[in-house]
Amino acid sequence: MAFVAGAQSLPTTGSPQSNLTVNGSVIDSVSRKPVEFATVALLGPTDGPPIAGDVTDASGRFSFANITPGRYRVRITFIGYEDRTLDPVSVNPSATVLDLPPLLLRTTSRTLGEVTVTAQRDLIEDKEDRVVYNAGSDPSNAGGTAIDVMKKVPMLSVDPDGSIQLKGSSSIKVLINNKPSSIMARSIAEALQMIPAEAIKSVEVITAPSAKYDAEGTAGIINIITKNRLQGLVGGLNGTTGNRSHNVGGNINLKQGKVGLTAYGGGNLNLNDGGSASVRKSLLANQSVSELRQNNTYRNENRSVFGSFNFDYELDSTNQLGFDGSLSAGSRVGTSVRDTRYEGLQARQPFRRYSDNSGENLNYDFNFNYTRLFKRPEQDLTFLAQLNNSDNDSRYALDQYMLPENQFINYRERNTNLNQTSEFTLQTDYTHPFKKGRKTLEVGVKSIRRNVQSDFQLQNATDSTGFRDDPRRANQFDYRQWVTAAYTSFRITTSKRWTYTLGGRYEYTAIDANFVSSQTTFTDQYPVLLPNVAISKRMPNNQRLRLSYNQRIQRPNIVFLNPFINSNDPKNLSFGNPYLDPERAHSAELTYSIYTKKGLSINTTLFGRMTNNAIERVTTVDTANVSFSTYQNIAKNSTYGLNLFAAGRPAKNWQLNGTVNLNYNLLNSAALNIQNRNWSYRLSMNSNLSLRANYSLQAQASYQSARIQLQGQSGGFYNYGVSARKEFKQYKVVLTVNAENFLSRYNTITNQFRTTTFLTDASSYNAFRNVRVTANWRFGRMNANKTTRTKKRIANDDGKSAD
Repeated sequence: MAFVAGAQSLPTTGSPQSNLTVNGSVIDSVSRKPVEFATVALLGPTDGPPIAGDVTDASGRFSFANITPGRYRVRITFIGYEDRTLDPVSVNPSATVLDLPPLLLRTTSRTLGEVTVTAQRDLIEDKEDRVVYNAGSDPSNAGGTAIDVMKKVPMLSVDPDGSIQLKGSSSIKVLINNKPSSIMARSIAEALQMIPAEAIKSVEVITAPSAKYDAEGTAGIINIITKNRLQGLVGGLNGTTGNRSHNVGGNINLKQGKVGLTAYGGGNLNLNDGGSASVRKSLLANQSVSELRQNNTYRNENRSVFGSFNFDYELDSTNQLGFDGSLSAGSRVGTSVRDTRYEGLQARQPFRRYSDNSGENLNYDFNFNYTRLFKRPEQDLTFLAQLNNSDNDSRYALDQYMLPENQFINYRERNTNLNQTSEFTLQTDYTHPFKKGRKTLEVGVKSIRRNVQSDFQLQNATDSTGFRDDPRRANQFDYRQWVTAAYTSFRITTSKRWTYTLGGRYEYTAIDANFVSSQTTFTDQYPVLLPNVAISKRMPNNQRLRLSYNQRIQRPNIVFLNPFINSNDPKNLSFGNPYLDPERAHSAELTYSIYTKKGLSINTTLFGRMTNNAIERVTTVDTANVSFSTYQNIAKNSTYGLNLFAAGRPAKNWQLNGTVNLNYNLLNSAALNIQNRNWSYRLSMNSNLSLRANYSLQAQASYQSARIQLQGQSGGFYNYGVSARKEFKQYKVVLTVNAENFLSRYNTITNQFRTTTFLTDASSYNAFRNVRVTANWRFGRMNANKTTRTKKRIANDDGKSAD
């Protein structure tokens, strides 16, 4: 095949130009999707070294600059595809830009069988609009959970209790395979504890989402990609045992012709224990008038099972169907002991509360999608539907004794709490690449309907009465939300390798809530129009510069809105605020990245984010030293920072990467006359070393400094670990030993909160040491065929979840 610009023969007179540019794109021949990271070489008409080279970007594009007139060949290579050569490519000196037609690559179909693939992805990849951590290439993740994986992702900070922050903010959205999951609806930390690390292929961090994504998540989006199919039949079994966790799991992957099936299942047992201690002083004119001391110890046991499946069917080369789903179920039991002592003008006898708690949860997601492909590369129409449901039931029973020696039970309490969240979503997306020029238009519409129901009932008894219903502390509510959205995004790439993206997203939200117990009804509607702008420049030597600006919102979920007063601890009362407005954040980023010929990848990002109506937790304390905590749109939250990470190979068998996150945080509340500011930072390092005889070693460490809240600050913490891995190829078995934080049983964090009316010093300690042994066995034969389609899924990136 030949491609000629201008005359078929080259001129023989005149001085040649040297500022010609050759542009092109690489496309999968079946799915018509861009092929990223393909190697493209510009060669002379005869054998010899390449004249120029490039690597395709996320849109499959490549470019050669400063090319003189002449006859050339263009060669494309990428693993899983047949090599492709375009010959000849002739350039006339009268041309300044040569746009090649899309170059189609065909997948190979070699059966690998017993062939061992030794090539491995880098742990960290820098893509056009996201950073990717390839969890499947990190042996230290064996036997862990998604929480363990998140601790190693650049730009993320994971507290010991499992809560996650991105760029200093917990206003994030977590997706699984580009779609929401019902298990994330209430608590991200609890949900991630249920997902086994073996099921995770990679984690994507998107800090500047385009208009195509839902407007939710002011700090950004975390997308967990689970392991997918290869051509053929492959599978595996794994088992883990350790001092704090035990789990088993298995997977099977089938891809034959037009049919693809992936299934994963597993179960785990996690043990955790710890405690806390706090001292709160009630202040009057900066003098302490009363003091509350509380000490708490706890022990929890969590059991869960997790399963997922994915079914694809290709009706023909342009019509594809998909159906997938996931199911998770769990149970938990725990005990706690809390001592409360009060000193003040009116001293009270100290008491102790023994609590037994338990609960069950059941979550499922079902997704259907249809994709219509067109002859033009990157042109497609998709229809998606999704049903989510989450049932979460809990109960507790407590006995209160008077101290100092558990004299007698003077109060008893027991409760049941039934919760259900359901969600139904419809979505349509269309992508249209224009025939002339590198222009692409994306449009779409979406509708989400949510329903949250809860029934909280409580009975109590004193030393002289039996159990009786307490209607004052009962709580029933029915909360309904509708979100309708439409977006458009236009992208154009020039011959000088500049890419401009302009988009906008409109969302309309309607809320209808009935808080039965507090006799409160609430309705609200709010429309938002959110712009999105990005400019990027691809420069020689694999350099890229990107500037972006967007606006995003964070809707408060039911935990923030429910006005029911939680009085389980009579000295610390909490309740929601049904009149909260969604947060609205302005974000800007400037990113520079480079990938050198020696394999060194460096990414530097300067960012700023400002939220004028931030939702903050506000606590007040009365004269009896009882605290009241709720949420209000009461502060301006500004964060400015620098994210820097580097990844490379000091030696052929050694991968090394490190991250530095530096943030300046400013919280200001004119209503409360409070201003709090500080510098915070996070440092992390990860090393992987491959040795002879199929051994490998891994080590990682990280530290997060103290961070502020509106009324105080939370202390810093660290994490470290080492692992060793041995592969027995003849048996297809891999054995991994992992030791995390092995020098200390517990990790202690100190927090401080101060206002004009109270001062609190609190410390908490959680189980820290985690040692485990994991065995993996794989079976089956596979082909090197790449998956022939990129499956689109619903992504409901909205709802401010409790950590």
